[in-house]
Amino acid sequence: MPRASARARNLVAALELARRNRKPVVMMKVGRSQLGGAAAQSHTASIAGDDAVTQAVLDEFGVVRARTTEEMLDIAYAASRRIYPARNTLGVLTVSGGAGVLISDAAEAAGIAMPPMPEAAQEKLRALVPFCAPRNPVDCTAQVTNNLPLITEFAESVATDGGYTSILSFWSQTAAGRSVGPSLHQQMRAIRAAHPDRLWVMSMLAPNKTAEYEADGWVCFEDPSRAVTAIAAMGQFGASFAKAEEPRAEVPLPKVVLPETTPSEAVAKALLAEAGVPAVPEHACSDSEAAVAAAAQIGYPVVLKILSPDILHKSEIGGVLLDIANAEQVKQGFATLLDRAWHHAPAARIEGVLVAKQIKGAVEMALGVFRDPVFGPVAMVGLGGIFIEVLKDVSFRRCPFDTTEAERMIRSLRGFPLLDGARGRPKADVAALAKALSALSAFAAAAGPRLAGVDVNPLLVLPEGQGCFAADAVIELAGETH
Repeated sequence: MPRASARARNLVAALELARRNRKPVVMMKVGRSQLGGAAAQSHTASIAGDDAVTQAVLDEFGVVRARTTEEMLDIAYAASRRIYPARNTLGVLTVSGGAGVLISDAAEAAGIAMPPMPEAAQEKLRALVPFCAPRNPVDCTAQVTNNLPLITEFAESVATDGGYTSILSFWSQTAAGRSVGPSLHQQMRAIRAAHPDRLWVMSMLAPNKTAEYEADGWVCFEDPSRAVTAIAAMGQFGASFAKAEEPRAEVPLPKVVLPETTPSEAVAKALLAEAGVPAVPEHACSDSEAAVAAAAQIGYPVVLKILSPDILHKSEIGGVLLDIANAEQVKQGFATLLDRAWHHAPAARIEGVLVAKQIKGAVEMALGVFRDPVFGPVAMVGLGGIFIEVLKDVSFRRCPFDTTEAERMIRSLRGFPLLDGARGRPKADVAALAKALSALSAFAAAAGPRLAGVDVNPLLVLPEGQGCFAADAVIELAGETH
Protein backbone atom coordinates (compact mmCIF):
# COMPACT_ATOMS: atom_id res chain seq x y z
CA MET A 1 0.00 0.00 0.00
CA PRO A 2 1.21 3.53 -0.68
CA ARG A 3 2.44 5.75 2.05
CA ALA A 4 0.31 8.60 3.29
CA SER A 5 0.33 11.80 1.25
CA ALA A 6 2.88 14.49 2.06
CA ARG A 7 0.21 16.70 3.62
CA ALA A 8 -1.04 13.80 5.74
CA ARG A 9 2.48 13.03 6.94
CA ASN A 10 2.96 16.70 7.87
CA LEU A 11 -0.34 16.73 9.75
CA VAL A 12 0.51 13.54 11.64
CA ALA A 13 3.97 14.88 12.53
CA ALA A 14 2.45 18.12 13.83
CA LEU A 15 -0.14 16.29 15.93
CA GLU A 16 2.50 13.98 17.37
CA LEU A 17 4.74 16.95 18.23
CA ALA A 18 1.85 18.76 19.92
CA ARG A 19 0.92 15.72 21.99
CA ARG A 20 4.51 15.06 23.01
CA ASN A 21 4.71 18.64 24.30
CA ARG A 22 1.30 18.48 26.04
CA LYS A 23 -0.24 21.01 23.67
CA PRO A 24 -3.98 20.38 23.32
CA VAL A 25 -5.46 20.46 19.83
CA VAL A 26 -9.15 21.08 19.14
CA MET A 27 -10.28 20.84 15.54
CA MET A 28 -13.32 21.29 13.37
CA LYS A 29 -13.66 19.22 10.19
CA VAL A 30 -16.50 19.50 7.72
CA GLY A 31 -17.75 16.81 5.36
CA ARG A 32 -18.91 13.28 6.04
CA SER A 33 -18.97 11.91 2.51
CA GLN A 34 -18.19 8.29 1.69
CA LEU A 35 -15.14 7.19 -0.23
CA GLY A 36 -16.30 6.52 -3.77
CA GLY A 37 -15.27 4.49 -6.79
CA ALA A 38 -12.75 1.79 -6.02
CA ALA A 39 -13.45 1.96 -2.29
CA ALA A 40 -16.76 0.20 -2.84
CA GLN A 41 -14.85 -2.93 -3.91
CA SER A 42 -14.11 -3.80 -0.28
CA HIS A 43 -16.66 -4.43 2.46
CA THR A 44 -14.27 -2.72 4.85
CA ALA A 45 -13.87 0.37 2.70
CA SER A 46 -17.60 0.57 2.00
CA ILE A 47 -18.32 1.39 5.65
CA ALA A 48 -15.35 3.73 6.09
CA GLY A 49 -15.93 7.18 4.69
CA ASP A 50 -13.09 9.67 4.67
CA ASP A 51 -14.63 11.23 7.77
CA ALA A 52 -14.31 7.98 9.72
CA VAL A 53 -10.64 7.69 8.79
CA THR A 54 -9.93 11.30 9.74
CA GLN A 55 -11.70 10.72 13.06
CA ALA A 56 -9.50 7.70 13.69
CA VAL A 57 -6.38 9.80 13.11
CA LEU A 58 -7.66 12.53 15.43
CA ASP A 59 -8.43 9.92 18.09
CA GLU A 60 -4.97 8.44 17.70
CA PHE A 61 -3.37 11.74 18.72
CA GLY A 62 -5.96 12.87 21.26
CA VAL A 63 -7.35 15.67 19.12
CA VAL A 64 -10.76 16.80 20.32
CA ARG A 65 -13.19 17.36 17.49
CA ALA A 66 -15.59 20.22 18.08
CA ARG A 67 -19.07 20.09 16.58
CA THR A 68 -19.62 23.86 16.56
CA THR A 69 -17.59 27.04 16.69
CA GLU A 70 -19.03 27.73 20.13
CA GLU A 71 -17.88 24.35 21.37
CA MET A 72 -14.40 24.86 19.93
CA LEU A 73 -14.04 28.18 21.75
CA ASP A 74 -15.38 26.67 24.99
CA ILE A 75 -12.77 23.91 24.87
CA ALA A 76 -9.95 26.31 24.05
CA TYR A 77 -11.06 28.53 26.94
CA ALA A 78 -11.08 25.64 29.42
CA ALA A 79 -7.66 24.50 28.16
CA SER A 80 -6.21 27.86 29.14
CA ARG A 81 -6.05 26.55 32.74
CA ARG A 82 -3.64 23.81 31.57
CA ILE A 83 -5.19 21.18 33.83
CA TYR A 84 -5.71 17.93 31.92
CA PRO A 85 -6.86 15.03 34.13
CA ALA A 86 -5.53 11.74 32.76
CA ARG A 87 -8.32 9.81 34.48
CA ASN A 88 -11.15 12.27 34.52
CA THR A 89 -13.84 11.99 37.20
CA LEU A 90 -16.48 14.64 37.76
CA GLY A 91 -17.80 15.79 41.11
CA VAL A 92 -20.75 18.17 41.12
CA LEU A 93 -21.74 20.58 43.88
CA THR A 94 -25.11 22.22 43.27
CA VAL A 95 -27.90 24.17 44.95
CA SER A 96 -30.40 22.80 42.44
CA GLY A 97 -31.45 19.17 42.13
CA GLY A 98 -32.74 19.77 38.60
CA ALA A 99 -29.41 21.22 37.51
CA GLY A 100 -27.70 18.19 39.03
CA VAL A 101 -29.77 15.84 36.88
CA LEU A 102 -29.09 17.98 33.80
CA ILE A 103 -25.36 17.81 34.48
CA SER A 104 -25.51 14.05 35.08
CA ASP A 105 -27.24 13.51 31.74
CA ALA A 106 -24.63 15.61 29.97
CA ALA A 107 -21.80 13.76 31.72
CA GLU A 108 -23.15 10.36 30.68
CA ALA A 109 -23.47 11.52 27.08
CA ALA A 110 -19.91 12.85 27.17
CA GLY A 111 -18.54 9.70 28.76
CA ILE A 112 -17.33 11.28 32.02
CA ALA A 113 -17.44 9.10 35.11
CA MET A 114 -19.34 10.50 38.12
CA PRO A 115 -18.49 8.09 40.96
CA PRO A 116 -20.62 8.45 44.10
CA MET A 117 -19.28 10.07 47.23
CA PRO A 118 -18.05 7.58 49.86
CA GLU A 119 -20.81 6.46 52.24
CA ALA A 120 -19.07 7.98 55.26
CA ALA A 121 -18.84 11.34 53.51
CA GLN A 122 -22.52 11.17 52.58
CA GLU A 123 -23.44 10.52 56.21
CA LYS A 124 -21.29 13.47 57.31
CA LEU A 125 -23.06 15.81 54.88
CA ARG A 126 -26.51 14.54 55.87
CA ALA A 127 -25.64 15.40 59.45
CA LEU A 128 -25.10 19.00 58.32
CA VAL A 129 -28.23 19.23 56.14
CA PRO A 130 -30.55 16.25 56.71
CA PHE A 131 -32.53 16.78 53.50
CA CYS A 132 -29.52 17.21 51.19
CA ALA A 133 -28.73 14.70 48.42
CA PRO A 134 -25.01 13.97 48.88
CA ARG A 135 -24.39 11.07 46.48
CA ASN A 136 -23.05 12.94 43.38
CA PRO A 137 -24.27 15.31 42.22
CA VAL A 138 -24.01 16.68 45.75
CA ASP A 139 -27.12 18.80 46.17
CA CYS A 140 -26.49 20.92 49.24
CA THR A 141 -29.83 22.71 48.59
CA ALA A 142 -30.49 26.41 48.98
CA GLN A 143 -30.32 25.89 52.74
CA VAL A 144 -26.62 26.71 52.65
CA THR A 145 -27.45 30.31 51.74
CA ASN A 146 -28.92 30.61 55.24
CA ASN A 147 -25.77 29.18 56.83
CA LEU A 148 -22.90 30.24 54.58
CA PRO A 149 -20.06 28.33 56.33
CA LEU A 150 -21.78 25.14 55.16
CA ILE A 151 -20.59 25.97 51.65
CA THR A 152 -16.99 25.32 52.66
CA GLU A 153 -17.97 22.08 54.44
CA PHE A 154 -19.68 20.70 51.34
CA ALA A 155 -17.06 21.90 48.86
CA GLU A 156 -14.19 20.55 50.96
CA SER A 157 -15.88 17.17 51.23
CA VAL A 158 -16.40 16.97 47.47
CA ALA A 159 -12.74 17.79 46.87
CA THR A 160 -11.18 15.72 49.66
CA ASP A 161 -13.57 12.84 50.32
CA GLY A 162 -14.75 12.53 46.72
CA GLY A 163 -11.27 12.96 45.25
CA TYR A 164 -12.66 14.06 41.89
CA THR A 165 -10.20 15.40 39.33
CA SER A 166 -12.77 17.85 37.94
CA ILE A 167 -15.33 19.70 40.05
CA LEU A 168 -18.30 21.59 38.64
CA SER A 169 -20.05 23.95 41.04
CA PHE A 170 -23.52 25.20 40.08
CA TRP A 171 -24.85 28.33 41.79
CA SER A 172 -27.14 29.91 39.17
CA GLN A 173 -28.02 33.52 40.21
CA THR A 174 -26.90 32.95 43.80
CA ALA A 175 -23.36 33.98 42.95
CA ALA A 176 -24.58 37.43 41.90
CA GLY A 177 -26.56 38.11 45.08
CA ARG A 178 -25.44 41.03 47.20
CA SER A 179 -25.91 39.17 50.46
CA VAL A 180 -24.56 35.75 49.48
CA GLY A 181 -22.25 36.50 46.54
CA PRO A 182 -19.25 37.98 48.42
CA SER A 183 -19.11 35.16 51.00
CA LEU A 184 -19.58 32.50 48.31
CA HIS A 185 -16.73 33.99 46.30
CA GLN A 186 -14.45 34.11 49.33
CA GLN A 187 -15.11 30.48 50.21
CA MET A 188 -14.79 29.28 46.62
CA ARG A 189 -11.47 31.13 46.28
CA ALA A 190 -10.15 29.40 49.40
CA ILE A 191 -11.30 25.92 48.38
CA ARG A 192 -9.71 26.19 44.95
CA ALA A 193 -6.46 27.50 46.44
CA ALA A 194 -6.39 24.46 48.76
CA HIS A 195 -6.69 22.05 45.78
CA PRO A 196 -4.92 23.72 42.84
CA ASP A 197 -4.40 20.44 40.99
CA ARG A 198 -8.16 20.04 40.32
CA LEU A 199 -10.04 21.47 37.38
CA TRP A 200 -12.48 23.88 39.04
CA VAL A 201 -15.46 24.98 36.94
CA MET A 202 -18.22 27.39 37.95
CA SER A 203 -21.66 27.51 36.37
CA MET A 204 -23.47 30.71 37.35
CA LEU A 205 -25.68 33.47 36.00
CA ALA A 206 -23.51 36.29 37.29
CA PRO A 207 -21.77 38.17 34.46
CA ASN A 208 -20.52 40.78 36.90
CA LYS A 209 -18.64 38.09 38.85
CA THR A 210 -17.09 36.10 36.00
CA ALA A 211 -13.87 38.10 35.76
CA GLU A 212 -13.30 37.82 39.52
CA TYR A 213 -13.69 34.05 39.51
CA GLU A 214 -11.49 33.70 36.43
CA ALA A 215 -8.78 35.71 38.18
CA ASP A 216 -8.86 33.07 40.92
CA GLY A 217 -8.32 30.28 38.37
CA TRP A 218 -11.89 29.16 37.80
CA VAL A 219 -13.38 28.28 34.41
CA CYS A 220 -16.81 29.92 34.20
CA PHE A 221 -19.87 29.02 32.14
CA GLU A 222 -23.49 30.10 32.29
CA ASP A 223 -24.71 26.85 30.71
CA PRO A 224 -23.72 23.77 32.75
CA SER A 225 -24.05 21.48 29.72
CA ARG A 226 -21.42 23.51 27.88
CA ALA A 227 -19.27 23.26 30.98
CA VAL A 228 -19.53 19.45 30.94
CA THR A 229 -18.47 19.29 27.29
CA ALA A 230 -15.37 21.36 28.04
CA ILE A 231 -14.54 19.25 31.10
CA ALA A 232 -14.81 16.08 29.02
CA ALA A 233 -12.38 17.52 26.49
CA MET A 234 -9.81 18.24 29.21
CA GLY A 235 -9.98 14.58 30.20
CA GLN A 236 -9.47 13.49 26.59
CA PHE A 237 -6.37 15.65 26.38
CA GLY A 238 -5.06 14.25 29.66
CA ALA A 239 -5.59 10.64 28.62
CA SER A 240 -3.78 11.26 25.33
CA PHE A 241 -0.85 13.02 27.02
CA ALA A 242 -0.51 10.09 29.43
CA LYS A 243 -0.60 7.65 26.51
CA ALA A 244 2.17 9.59 24.77
CA GLU A 245 4.41 8.97 27.79
CA GLU A 246 4.08 5.19 27.45
CA PRO A 247 7.03 3.44 25.80
CA ARG A 248 6.18 2.82 22.16
CA ALA A 249 6.74 -0.72 20.97
CA GLU A 250 8.23 -1.29 17.54
CA VAL A 251 6.01 -3.23 15.15
CA PRO A 252 8.12 -5.65 13.09
CA LEU A 253 6.94 -5.95 9.49
CA PRO A 254 6.76 -9.37 7.86
CA LYS A 255 8.08 -10.15 4.41
CA VAL A 256 5.03 -10.16 2.14
CA VAL A 257 5.03 -11.46 -1.44
CA LEU A 258 1.66 -10.97 -3.07
CA PRO A 259 0.52 -13.27 -5.87
CA GLU A 260 0.29 -12.03 -9.45
CA THR A 261 -3.50 -12.13 -9.46
CA THR A 262 -6.24 -11.95 -6.84
CA PRO A 263 -5.89 -15.11 -4.74
CA SER A 264 -8.58 -17.60 -3.82
CA GLU A 265 -9.82 -17.80 -0.25
CA ALA A 266 -7.44 -20.66 0.56
CA VAL A 267 -4.39 -18.77 -0.72
CA ALA A 268 -5.52 -15.56 0.98
CA LYS A 269 -5.84 -17.30 4.33
CA ALA A 270 -2.48 -19.00 3.89
CA LEU A 271 -0.82 -15.63 3.25
CA LEU A 272 -2.49 -14.10 6.29
CA ALA A 273 -1.71 -17.10 8.50
CA GLU A 274 1.96 -16.75 7.61
CA ALA A 275 1.74 -13.11 8.74
CA GLY A 276 0.09 -14.01 12.05
CA VAL A 277 -3.67 -14.20 11.38
CA PRO A 278 -4.52 -17.87 12.02
CA ALA A 279 -7.07 -19.71 9.88
CA VAL A 280 -9.46 -22.53 10.70
CA PRO A 281 -8.18 -26.04 9.84
CA GLU A 282 -9.11 -26.62 6.21
CA HIS A 283 -8.17 -28.34 2.94
CA ALA A 284 -8.67 -27.29 -0.68
CA CYS A 285 -10.13 -30.19 -2.64
CA SER A 286 -10.48 -30.57 -6.40
CA ASP A 287 -12.88 -33.57 -6.31
CA SER A 288 -15.48 -35.06 -4.00
CA GLU A 289 -13.31 -38.02 -2.96
CA ALA A 290 -10.60 -35.66 -1.71
CA ALA A 291 -13.29 -33.64 0.08
CA VAL A 292 -14.60 -36.73 1.88
CA ALA A 293 -11.08 -37.64 2.99
CA ALA A 294 -10.42 -34.08 4.18
CA ALA A 295 -13.67 -33.99 6.18
CA ALA A 296 -12.81 -37.28 7.86
CA GLN A 297 -9.38 -35.94 8.80
CA ILE A 298 -10.74 -32.62 10.12
CA GLY A 299 -13.71 -34.15 11.93
CA TYR A 300 -17.41 -33.47 11.50
CA PRO A 301 -19.26 -31.17 11.27
CA VAL A 302 -17.51 -29.29 8.48
CA VAL A 303 -18.21 -26.32 6.24
CA LEU A 304 -18.04 -26.54 2.44
CA LYS A 305 -17.28 -23.43 0.37
CA ILE A 306 -16.82 -22.90 -3.32
CA LEU A 307 -13.17 -22.11 -4.05
CA SER A 308 -12.61 -19.50 -6.76
CA PRO A 309 -10.48 -16.36 -7.02
CA ASP A 310 -13.32 -14.83 -9.06
CA ILE A 311 -16.08 -15.38 -6.48
CA LEU A 312 -15.05 -13.31 -3.49
CA HIS A 313 -18.42 -13.05 -1.72
CA LYS A 314 -19.58 -16.63 -1.75
CA SER A 315 -22.66 -16.31 0.42
CA GLU A 316 -24.31 -14.12 -2.22
CA ILE A 317 -24.54 -17.10 -4.60
CA GLY A 318 -25.22 -19.76 -1.98
CA GLY A 319 -21.59 -20.83 -2.11
CA VAL A 320 -21.32 -21.83 1.58
CA LEU A 321 -22.84 -24.95 3.16
CA LEU A 322 -22.88 -25.40 6.94
CA ASP A 323 -23.39 -28.38 9.25
CA ILE A 324 -22.13 -31.03 6.84
CA ALA A 325 -22.26 -34.11 9.05
CA ASN A 326 -21.18 -37.16 7.00
CA ALA A 327 -19.49 -38.37 3.83
CA GLU A 328 -22.70 -38.54 1.80
CA GLN A 329 -23.51 -34.91 2.61
CA VAL A 330 -19.97 -33.96 1.57
CA LYS A 331 -20.46 -35.57 -1.85
CA GLN A 332 -23.87 -33.96 -2.34
CA GLY A 333 -22.60 -30.59 -1.12
CA PHE A 334 -19.61 -30.70 -3.44
CA ALA A 335 -21.86 -31.21 -6.44
CA THR A 336 -24.31 -28.52 -5.26
CA LEU A 337 -21.58 -25.90 -4.91
CA LEU A 338 -20.12 -26.59 -8.34
CA ASP A 339 -23.59 -26.35 -9.88
CA ARG A 340 -24.33 -23.02 -8.15
CA ALA A 341 -20.97 -21.59 -9.19
CA TRP A 342 -21.44 -22.55 -12.84
CA HIS A 343 -24.99 -21.15 -12.76
CA HIS A 344 -24.22 -17.79 -11.11
CA ALA A 345 -20.70 -17.20 -12.40
CA PRO A 346 -20.15 -19.27 -15.56
CA ALA A 347 -16.91 -17.45 -16.42
CA ALA A 348 -15.36 -17.86 -12.97
CA ARG A 349 -12.27 -19.98 -12.48
CA ILE A 350 -13.28 -22.85 -10.19
CA GLU A 351 -10.50 -24.48 -8.19
CA GLY A 352 -12.75 -26.87 -6.30
CA VAL A 353 -14.25 -26.79 -2.82
CA LEU A 354 -12.77 -25.76 0.50
CA VAL A 355 -13.48 -28.14 3.38
CA ALA A 356 -13.11 -26.41 6.75
CA LYS A 357 -13.70 -27.26 10.38
CA GLN A 358 -16.96 -25.81 11.67
CA ILE A 359 -16.28 -23.93 14.88
CA LYS A 360 -19.11 -23.25 17.31
CA GLY A 361 -19.33 -21.20 20.49
CA ALA A 362 -17.26 -18.34 19.07
CA VAL A 363 -17.90 -14.61 18.80
CA GLU A 364 -17.88 -13.51 15.17
CA MET A 365 -15.64 -10.52 14.55
CA ALA A 366 -14.40 -8.86 11.37
CA LEU A 367 -10.97 -7.50 10.53
CA GLY A 368 -10.15 -5.48 7.46
CA VAL A 369 -7.69 -3.23 5.69
CA PHE A 370 -8.27 -0.66 2.99
CA ARG A 371 -6.19 1.98 1.29
CA ASP A 372 -7.10 5.53 2.23
CA PRO A 373 -6.03 8.04 -0.45
CA VAL A 374 -4.82 10.49 2.22
CA PHE A 375 -3.52 8.46 5.16
CA GLY A 376 -2.47 5.24 3.44
CA PRO A 377 -3.22 1.76 4.84
CA VAL A 378 -5.93 1.73 7.51
CA ALA A 379 -7.06 -1.28 9.54
CA MET A 380 -10.50 -1.96 10.95
CA VAL A 381 -12.09 -4.19 13.60
CA GLY A 382 -15.79 -4.66 14.28
CA LEU A 383 -18.53 -7.16 14.95
CA GLY A 384 -18.52 -9.85 12.28
CA GLY A 385 -20.98 -11.56 10.02
CA ILE A 386 -23.74 -9.35 8.66
CA PHE A 387 -23.58 -6.98 11.64
CA ILE A 388 -20.56 -5.05 10.43
CA GLU A 389 -22.48 -3.31 7.65
CA VAL A 390 -25.78 -3.12 9.54
CA LEU A 391 -24.50 -1.74 12.85
CA LYS A 392 -21.26 -0.12 11.65
CA ASP A 393 -19.81 -0.65 15.13
CA VAL A 394 -16.18 -0.42 14.02
CA SER A 395 -12.86 1.10 14.97
CA PHE A 396 -10.13 2.25 12.58
CA ARG A 397 -6.41 2.92 12.95
CA ARG A 398 -3.50 3.73 10.63
CA CYS A 399 -1.18 0.79 9.98
CA PRO A 400 0.91 -0.57 11.58
CA PHE A 401 0.19 -0.69 15.32
CA ASP A 402 1.05 -2.99 18.23
CA THR A 403 -1.17 -5.31 20.27
CA THR A 404 -1.73 -2.67 22.98
CA GLU A 405 -3.24 -0.29 20.45
CA ALA A 406 -5.17 -3.16 18.87
CA GLU A 407 -6.75 -3.98 22.22
CA ARG A 408 -7.70 -0.33 22.71
CA MET A 409 -9.52 -0.46 19.37
CA ILE A 410 -11.35 -3.63 20.38
CA ARG A 411 -12.39 -2.25 23.78
CA SER A 412 -13.70 0.94 22.16
CA LEU A 413 -16.44 -1.02 20.33
CA ARG A 414 -19.99 -0.67 21.62
CA GLY A 415 -20.29 -4.43 21.18
CA PHE A 416 -17.24 -5.19 23.33
CA PRO A 417 -19.42 -6.65 26.13
CA LEU A 418 -20.08 -9.59 23.77
CA LEU A 419 -16.38 -10.38 24.08
CA ASP A 420 -16.25 -9.62 27.80
CA GLY A 421 -18.71 -12.15 29.16
CA ALA A 422 -22.03 -10.32 28.77
CA ARG A 423 -25.10 -12.21 30.04
CA GLY A 424 -23.09 -15.12 31.37
CA ARG A 425 -21.21 -15.84 28.16
CA PRO A 426 -17.60 -16.97 28.57
CA LYS A 427 -15.04 -14.23 28.08
CA ALA A 428 -13.54 -14.35 24.60
CA ASP A 429 -9.83 -14.51 23.81
CA VAL A 430 -9.35 -10.75 23.41
CA ALA A 431 -5.57 -11.13 23.59
CA ALA A 432 -5.57 -13.46 20.58
CA LEU A 433 -7.89 -11.10 18.70
CA ALA A 434 -5.60 -8.14 19.42
CA LYS A 435 -2.59 -10.14 18.25
CA ALA A 436 -4.32 -11.03 14.98
CA LEU A 437 -5.42 -7.42 14.42
CA SER A 438 -1.90 -6.09 15.01
CA ALA A 439 -0.49 -8.77 12.69
CA LEU A 440 -2.94 -7.74 9.96
CA SER A 441 -1.85 -4.10 10.33
CA ALA A 442 1.79 -5.11 9.91
CA PHE A 443 0.89 -7.24 6.86
CA ALA A 444 -0.84 -4.23 5.29
CA ALA A 445 2.05 -1.88 6.00
CA ALA A 446 4.52 -4.33 4.47
CA ALA A 447 2.49 -5.46 1.46
CA GLY A 448 3.19 -2.49 -0.81
CA PRO A 449 1.07 -0.55 -3.29
CA ARG A 450 -0.46 -3.59 -5.00
CA LEU A 451 -2.60 -4.43 -1.97
CA ALA A 452 -6.00 -2.76 -2.34
CA GLY A 453 -7.79 -4.33 0.60
CA VAL A 454 -8.29 -7.25 2.96
CA ASP A 455 -11.48 -8.60 4.51
CA VAL A 456 -11.40 -11.25 7.21
CA ASN A 457 -15.05 -11.93 8.02
CA PRO A 458 -15.86 -13.73 10.12
CA LEU A 459 -12.92 -14.11 12.45
CA LEU A 460 -14.08 -16.61 15.05
CA VAL A 461 -12.94 -15.68 18.57
CA LEU A 462 -13.09 -18.59 21.01
CA PRO A 463 -13.14 -18.40 24.82
CA GLU A 464 -10.06 -17.14 26.68
CA GLY A 465 -6.93 -19.14 25.94
CA GLN A 466 -8.40 -20.90 22.88
CA GLY A 467 -7.39 -18.39 20.21
CA CYS A 468 -9.15 -17.01 17.16
CA PHE A 469 -9.40 -18.25 13.57
CA ALA A 470 -10.23 -16.69 10.22
CA ALA A 471 -13.20 -18.51 8.71
CA ASP A 472 -13.15 -16.45 5.52
CA ALA A 473 -10.71 -14.04 3.94
CA VAL A 474 -10.48 -11.93 0.81
CA ILE A 475 -7.35 -10.18 -0.47
CA GLU A 476 -7.93 -7.69 -3.26
CA LEU A 477 -5.16 -6.34 -5.45
CA ALA A 478 -5.03 -2.85 -6.90
CA GLY A 479 -6.30 -2.48 -10.46
CA GLU A 480 -8.37 -5.67 -10.46
CA THR A 481 -12.18 -5.82 -10.54
CA HIS A 482 -14.58 -8.67 -9.92
